[in-house]
Amino acid sequence: MAIPQNALTDTANVFHFEFWLRYYFIEERDGKLFIALTDEQQKQMQAQFADYWELVERVKDQPLSPELSQQSVVEFLQLNLESKKFPANTVIKVLDSKEFSTEMYLFDTWVSLHEEQLMQKIYGFDYWMHAYGDWKESERAKQLAQSLQVQLKGERGTMN
Repeated sequence: MAIPQNALTDTANVFHFEFWLRYYFIEERDGKLFIALTDEQQKQMQAQFADYWELVERVKDQPLSPELSQQSVVEFLQLNLESKKFPANTVIKVLDSKEFSTEMYLFDTWVSLHEEQLMQKIYGFDYWMHAYGDWKESERAKQLAQSLQVQLKGERGTMN
């Protein structure tokens, strides 16, 4: 059964946003990493990305860890997408899909390929999504996505 494209996009964007947040706003305190935002950054982020503000509040001023990131994103998805925006179990189906795996791999690839540019200054999340979307339309990205789909299909076939 195919997953709805809007559910894939909305779910992936939550992961992308959380990654973007960690990418630019990490600060080390006493040997631990934290999301640190100035008052101005908080106001701007809350105004620009109101849909994600709850996620920011879940992680800011908390010692970061892979577990905190995962828990915060999953709870955010459950509270904001699952059964509110999409039918029950849609997000779980998205997370288990080869389309989601492909999307996350493509995003990681895009970040890796553009890391030097992305580190020059703090780019807004909207810029990231626009630039990433443009890159995904490139022939190179389409070939990579197609290759990943074939590879994931083969892996799932051998597991069943």
